[in-house]
Amino acid sequence: MNMDVPIKNLGGNFIMFLPMGIYLPYFFSRLNKISMFSISMVMVLFVIEVMQLVMRRGSFDIDDFILNMCGALIGFAMWKTKTVQKMNLKFLVK
Repeated sequence: MNMDVPIKNLGGNFIMFLPMGIYLPYFFSRLNKISMFSISMVMVLFVIEVMQLVMRRGSFDIDDFILNMCGALIGFAMWKTKTVQKMNLKFLVK
């Protein structure tokens, strides 16, 4: 079996939404809490999956949903680290 396709699928779905975990709380201060961030990401991912189903450009795949959510949560965890917060403050001061 060619393992290239599953690895690209897993990695792509995981990495694709990692930046969302950083950019959403940066631009929308209401999303700095994990609960609000999680709720908003679930809604965004649900809309994306339904659009794929309706437009017949993919399928409603729970694996994609879970991997995208995990990627976003890891990005959110990265956003919450003190190192990134210090970098953010330096960026805003300039």
